[in-house]
Amino acid sequence: MIEKYTKKEIVRQFLKFCLVGILNTIIDYGVYLFFSRALGLYFLYANIVSVLVAMTFSFFANKYWTFGNFENKLASQYLKFFLIAIFYFILYNAIFYFSVKYLNVFDLLAKLVAIALGLFWNFFANKYWTFKKDLKLAKN
Repeated sequence: MIEKYTKKEIVRQFLKFCLVGILNTIIDYGVYLFFSRALGLYFLYANIVSVLVAMTFSFFANKYWTFGNFENKLASQYLKFFLIAIFYFILYNAIFYFSVKYLNVFDLLAKLVAIALGLFWNFFANKYWTFKKDLKLAKN
């Protein structure tokens, strides 16, 4: 049954996107723990650093592996990826900050909830805007 669904490109891409997301989350958490716990940086500043590091990893992994996009549009695609991420980042940090400061949610759990909320937004925005296949190139 699983094979039936994984034959569809969008399902394969979504699964790859999720795997990149898992690695991205590990990187995010690792960098966050290093800066917040080992260096004692304020949790919000540590979060900004960890998200930026993880986002750069995510861009390259999704461009080349998830979406198989080898177009020579690195700068414009990174800009689009970044704009999508900024929207997500604002939402993510609002949820993170509100959860930690006002709901007294443990910061690591709050990060996980905020990450999960952005999954579908990020996938579809990047698939259909950032890494949209150039139809002229696809026909050749």
